[in-house]
Amino acid sequence: MTPATRRRGGDLETAIFDAVFEQLEAVGYHRLTMEGIATAARTGKAALYRRWSSKDALITDALKHVLPEPPAPPSTGKVREDMLATLVCLRDTLIACRGAAFKVLKEESEEGKGILHEVVHLRMSKPVKEVMYQSLEQAAERGEIRPEAVTRQIAKVGPAVVVYQNLTEGGPITDAYLESVVDEVLMPIVRP
Repeated sequence: MTPATRRRGGDLETAIFDAVFEQLEAVGYHRLTMEGIATAARTGKAALYRRWSSKDALITDALKHVLPEPPAPPSTGKVREDMLATLVCLRDTLIACRGAAFKVLKEESEEGKGILHEVVHLRMSKPVKEVMYQSLEQAAERGEIRPEAVTRQIAKVGPAVVVYQNLTEGGPITDAYLESVVDEVLMPIVRP
């Protein structure tokens, strides 16, 4: 039998972050423990506590690791394609962290907004809504949509529908589903 090789650095960190999301999906935020994460990552608790003082600190770093940089505004020249590209970015982010970020927020919300909320808000929620708003502004300047449709509330609608689907229905968020959100929900709201 060959002895197991000891993982270090990036390999160990990746295994730990994968274990965080695996455990969030399996047991949820409230029952998540450092011991459970260590077991899932096949490492010792000491390896975790050397770098993270609490499960919140570990989850925060795991989220930062998988959440992409905030999206750049798409500028295709067509509001439909810009909104679709933004929702695809949101969907891909949800896939990257297996939806765990929003599940954590859902469970944590009973206790108020904590650092986990801030990480997701700053890296994903706020930028996605801002990109949607910018797409609406540009579309209104081009005469593609009604000027009164350029509101922060309307910019929240598409992302809210996708997040709601992820939280309540689960399952894959397909390209066809995202197209239906744009075509059946967003475009009727903003058309002249």
